[in-house]
Amino acid sequence: MLDHIAYALAKSKNSSQHNQVRKAHRNGIKKPKTNKYPSLRGVDPKFVRNQRYAKHGTEKALKAARAEA
Repeated sequence: MLDHIAYALAKSKNSSQHNQVRKAHRNGIKKPKTNKYPSLRGVDPKFVRNQRYAKHGTEKALKAARAEA
């Protein structure tokens, strides 16, 4: 007789943001540290290769300009 009655199950708690903002601001929300020279890992290899040649050429040109002056 009871097996035909549908029971409402207890609803589970989804989330609570109470106190989270306060905790986050206690020590301040900081920006992520940026590197002077970020890693080129994951960058298009063709681009990295060309960049290397371009830097080398620029260095060569600067050296020649310094020698002239």
